[in-house]
Amino acid sequence: MNKIWIGNGQLVLPDKIVPGGSVLLGGKKIAAVNVPCPPDARRVDVDGSYIMAGFVDIHVHGGGDSDFMDEDASAFPTIAKAHCAHGTTALCPTTMTCADSLLEKTIDLFLEADKEPENGAELLGLHLEGPYFSAASKGAQPIGEQRIPEREDLERILRRAKGSILRWDAAPELPNMELFAKVMAENGVLTSLAHSAATAPEALRAFDWGFSHVTHFYNACTTFHKKNGLVYSGIVEATYLRDDVTIELIGDGRHIPRESMLLALRIKGADSIALITDAMRAAGVNCEKSVLGARTTGVPVVIRDDVAQLPDLSSYAGSIATMDRCLRTAHVQYGIPLPEVSRMLSLTPARLCGVSGRKGSLEKGKDGDVVVLSGDFQVQQVYARGDRCVFDTIS
Repeated sequence: MNKIWIGNGQLVLPDKIVPGGSVLLGGKKIAAVNVPCPPDARRVDVDGSYIMAGFVDIHVHGGGDSDFMDEDASAFPTIAKAHCAHGTTALCPTTMTCADSLLEKTIDLFLEADKEPENGAELLGLHLEGPYFSAASKGAQPIGEQRIPEREDLERILRRAKGSILRWDAAPELPNMELFAKVMAENGVLTSLAHSAATAPEALRAFDWGFSHVTHFYNACTTFHKKNGLVYSGIVEATYLRDDVTIELIGDGRHIPRESMLLALRIKGADSIALITDAMRAAGVNCEKSVLGARTTGVPVVIRDDVAQLPDLSSYAGSIATMDRCLRTAHVQYGIPLPEVSRMLSLTPARLCGVSGRKGSLEKGKDGDVVVLSGDFQVQQVYARGDRCVFDTIS
């Protein structure tokens, strides 16, 4: 068994930082934590750098100039490698509102893809974002394919996916949403509220049906507002009232201001928050124009102020962030303690995906997913499933 000792670093655990800490990798797993370097192990002295658990991104559409909906098998390893270079060792390929034919093709390609690509993030399972959304809160989602769920359609997609769908997002104020939540529960799929114009009572009703998560909280998400002369609370307030509902926050420093992220952290806590990128194909690419969704049929976007936007600048259109940027936003810019940030980057999203038994923290027996970062939180080394990954941009 190949052993790699990564040590003399600042070891970031879910509840503390251990100076002079170490991780011993053996095969694909973590063999030990905070032990001296064995004589039969390759020694990697990180000289005071930070050692963190690999990041888990549960909402990512693309990167490296590819999108999971490109109808191209090469998109999956391309995106997995693009994000792994920035510390993401596991992710959920995310779709968007589209025709069923494109969704089915994407599912088929996922089923055929290597789930553990060399030098790439592990593909945990599919995240379907749409097509059951509100036109009033569409964001950059295309209106033309938005529709109402029917059991026959849901079951057809679920059968085709063969258990590979981890999560499905929808707007709960639409018709048939209690049915949607029921079918998701029957199939063990996490049900998330997204792109919705729901009032607080509608959101609370959805939580009672089984919706348990809120997609890119604060974005395409209602809050205190006036409607037809009456004042309503929205999804934000309903979510804050329910301790059992988890949320995700886009951590690019553009979608969510510091005060809003700190408020969410104070109310929900790091164990109920996953930091995400919501990255589209321009992540990791130097460009001014791009496409959200399929390359040939997707939504044109422009890159302005370090974020993807619709050409008329009326809405953001996903982000161009990677998870190391989310780390720097939350810790360096917003001042959140590093162990809490680590939980939001790794352990909480791993738990939401049902893989916290093997991912999300530096513990003996878990997968050998490790990120080494400099003092200013630039990625220096990445280990995925026990192997050091090699990238053009990382020494």
